[in-house]
Amino acid sequence: MFNKVKLKFRNLNPITKGFLCVIYILIFSFFCKSWQIGLVMNLFVLLSCLFIDEDVIQLIISLKKILLLLIIVAIFQGFSGNEFNYVNALSTIFRIIGVFFVATLYTKVSTQNELLYFWEKCFKPLKLFGVSSSEYALTMVIAIRFLPVFMDEIERIKIAQIARGAKLKTNSIVSAINFMPLLIPILTQAIMRSEELADAMEVRGYSTERPRSLYKKYSFGKYDFLTIFFTTIIIVVLAYIK
Repeated sequence: MFNKVKLKFRNLNPITKGFLCVIYILIFSFFCKSWQIGLVMNLFVLLSCLFIDEDVIQLIISLKKILLLLIIVAIFQGFSGNEFNYVNALSTIFRIIGVFFVATLYTKVSTQNELLYFWEKCFKPLKLFGVSSSEYALTMVIAIRFLPVFMDEIERIKIAQIARGAKLKTNSIVSAINFMPLLIPILTQAIMRSEELADAMEVRGYSTERPRSLYKKYSFGKYDFLTIFFTTIIIVVLAYIK
């Protein structure tokens, strides 16, 4: 029974998934001013992994990808006054972690077609100004899908440079300067991947000018309305607390 419920929550309507992702990112950005609320909301996001059949441990381990960012932001926020303010540092850290968790889960539970479907709906009003919504939606989906690939590529190049004697392990200004040469192979790989993707799409006759057909019809179910209802309750509670 529980596995069936997990499957239902994982297969929500793409619009519901995208809506929840945007809403929870806004919640972490504007409502989680204190570190206590940020901690509770992060625990809630981790708890939701049980309902969409995602590995909580792997999600927590993936934080190492933004560890350097968390350290830099914590230092800047903590030393914004005369002395180190750990409250500001913690609240900022939990907000960034929350946004990272939500965005990661969104890309994990959404297929490429679902992402494209959602962003096409978001950019559909642009057609009133003669702008193609499919083109912007495709750009958004490619950016989202290629981000984990680039992160893995950065880690691979970093390990190769360390094996050759580069000092990139320590968190210091010197290591940050030594990290700059990695931008050249990363940029080269990005250009090569974009050219390969463009050639593959051109060979398959993909065009944003022609209307696309969908092999799967998406509809709203009771689980979609249930998740939106609980999200609304969370927003009301956080607004009352604030």
